[in-house]
Amino acid sequence: MGKAFIVGLAGALLFEVIGAPMPWLLGSLFAVLAVQFFTPLSLKWHPAFRNTGLVIAGYVIGFAFTLEALQGMKQYFGAMLLINIVFFLLFLLISFIMAVRTKVDKATAMTCCVPGGMSQIITFAEEQKGVDLAAVTFYHVLRVLLIVAIVPFIVASGNSPQAGEIAEGNYSFYLLGLLVLCYVSGMVFSRIKVPTAFLLGPIFFIMLLNIVGIEVPLMPSLLLHIAQLLIGIYIGLLLKKEDIKLTPKLIFYSFFSSAILIAVAYGISFILQDIYMLSFSTSFLSVVPGGLDQMGIIAASVQADVTVVTAFQLFRILFLSVFIVPFVKLLAGRETKAKQTDLADSTNGN
Repeated sequence: MGKAFIVGLAGALLFEVIGAPMPWLLGSLFAVLAVQFFTPLSLKWHPAFRNTGLVIAGYVIGFAFTLEALQGMKQYFGAMLLINIVFFLLFLLISFIMAVRTKVDKATAMTCCVPGGMSQIITFAEEQKGVDLAAVTFYHVLRVLLIVAIVPFIVASGNSPQAGEIAEGNYSFYLLGLLVLCYVSGMVFSRIKVPTAFLLGPIFFIMLLNIVGIEVPLMPSLLLHIAQLLIGIYIGLLLKKEDIKLTPKLIFYSFFSSAILIAVAYGISFILQDIYMLSFSTSFLSVVPGGLDQMGIIAASVQADVTVVTAFQLFRILFLSVFIVPFVKLLAGRETKAKQTDLADSTNGN
């Protein structure tokens, strides 16, 4: 873990020097990924470090959720629903193409191509006997890596003005106490099985303090950099050399599906930008099917409207959990039963 921290910090500082966007996230991610693939060094990272980064990000996002911001969320409901329907239809098309071209079963193809929800989908795949878990894990880890690696560069090159430097907060024992309570709220959310608990717990805790009128201090920018570093190292360690055991065709379609999702999100973001007069960074981060934690910390770092981004990403998680995952589970169950029936028929015939 010490090696991972040194490698991630070196990558962050290098990206800071060369002026890359979001150097503390991308620099640590690329440095750790490169060391894993091209050197014999063994790197590890404890989930508690990643959770600490998520708590800091959740604090920053929750800070933006004022009562006025929440009241303005209802205007986006129609767009949220329509965008998720578009991505659902796209998911069906991509999974069909993948199943036909790679000859994998439909259940595996659909589970691979679900637009988002890495942790939920991998857990779902583990419970399904007929699904290729290695393929599903590779597809979703690669999607997260590509989105986190590419999105900041797209946002940086967007035609909307960026806010520049993040407003600076002050260190205090009150801030430290709130962060401890944020971590506790993350533990509570984790205990009741809420997805991305260490992000959502602090978001709702700080949002509640805002709503009831309790003063919440501004987060110092250095802590946000530390959060990016902790999360960047974690993401960089998700993909390992030994995980790449798929056929070249499957690997190609994993890149293809991720590229299609990003490209469609890029196009939709311009429509969203024109309809609601949002900045490009806000509209794009709201639409792209990354994780709530990754999109949230990117939004906070580039000073996009984190309330809008978080609302869209939360709705996507809800749509995924309530509609897409049960849909895939239903079809996977039917395919498994059909295989068992065919096997039984062939056995009886022999």
